[in-house]
Amino acid sequence: MRFLAQAVHYPKPEHRDDLVAAMDRMRAASAGVPGLEQIGGFEDADGGRIIAVSIWSSLEALQAGMATLGGAIADVPFAEWERREHSLEFFPQVA
Repeated sequence: MRFLAQAVHYPKPEHRDDLVAAMDRMRAASAGVPGLEQIGGFEDADGGRIIAVSIWSSLEALQAGMATLGGAIADVPFAEWERREHSLEFFPQVA
């Protein structure tokens, strides 16, 4: 069963570019991660959110791969850069 991971970030305006750069770092680190089928994101400019999504071949791949991806942004001071805490959710594929 495939899984989708979704992170919703609420950057402070002065840290929007910092957060986008961190997401770019994570995307670069994702190359070759086993079980990662797609990764990307988009910005909801009206709502001031940045939404990152990834699709994984299995829950096990997601759990293992998130450690690699998280390591790429381990130094990000989310509490300083965001106006409220971000969310991270996982969803099984719905046919």
